[in-house]
Amino acid sequence: MDQERALERFLAGVEKRACLIAKLSLRDHDDVLDVVQDAMISRARNYAGHPEEQWRPLFCRILRNRIIDYQRRRGNSAST
Repeated sequence: MDQERALERFLAGVEKRACLIAKLSLRDHDDVLDVVQDAMISRARNYAGHPEEQWRPLFCRILRNRIIDYQRRRGNSAST
């Protein structure tokens, strides 16, 4: 239960900055929300057992990868 609360606090604390980072890369508000939400869900599901000191770098890496993936998909769909 404490781990869940800590994760909730962490995600609430990084949400605003994550949205800003995604907005600089994606520019579309809906895309930003989708990518940030996907990164948060991925962090919560796949990295629950990692120590708190690793959460920020893990989340930043996940967010960066989600942005790149989204840009690639968007680029591929624009060329078809």
